[in-house]
Amino acid sequence: MESLTFKTRDFVHLHLHSDYSLLQSTIQLKPLAARLNELEMKACAITDYGNMYGSLSFYKTMKKSGIRPIIGYEAFVTSGSRQDRSSSVAAGERPYYNLVLLAKNLTGYHNLVQLASRAFTEGFHHKPRIDMELLPQYCEGLIALSGGRDGSLNHFLRQGDRDRALANANELASLFGKDNFFLEIQQHPYVDDQNIVTPKMIQLSKDTGIPMVATQDSHYLRSEDAHAHDVLLAVQTGSEV
Repeated sequence: MESLTFKTRDFVHLHLHSDYSLLQSTIQLKPLAARLNELEMKACAITDYGNMYGSLSFYKTMKKSGIRPIIGYEAFVTSGSRQDRSSSVAAGERPYYNLVLLAKNLTGYHNLVQLASRAFTEGFHHKPRIDMELLPQYCEGLIALSGGRDGSLNHFLRQGDRDRALANANELASLFGKDNFFLEIQQHPYVDDQNIVTPKMIQLSKDTGIPMVATQDSHYLRSEDAHAHDVLLAVQTGSEV
């Protein structure tokens, strides 16, 4: 595959949801490609929630537009067994945590397909879930990002449980290997605790040597699309805008 040359300040979206994230994103693939070219972005990832339905269309649309496609998805990793259908959750835990997975080669793509498929056939309980039994079987060829605000590290840092965050970070770094796991930081001023968690994540990176990556967790293309996105979320939740 032809290599790309990036400038120091070039940005690549590695955490982006298309409208295949049903009722959660307004981003359509052709307008996305046009916007990426407008901004002179050379590559982009697709990381829809729990599914890879848009992967083939995304790949073809990006290639046709001269943009390097990065295939991924945002997995839901349960804190217990994917086969457990109980709704009970241990104290301090959530039913599942988000983890962004990106394929860096064909093996990684095949493993993404396995994970996404088995999440539905074996792990579906409110969400298509995987677990820490399944993930080690299909981690080859993958790059993982810690999942942003809904990831396990953010959750534990938000709770003030640094020891748990540290243990979880080291577990994921050991699983995916050197340079294949990144601590994800985001800047969202409207998120109340972002300014509290981000410094803790930066310190965690310094203490562990695990590299960081900045993402945006994009759900719409332009600022003027924010209201349309709010309407979409209101349809999903049955609430008012």
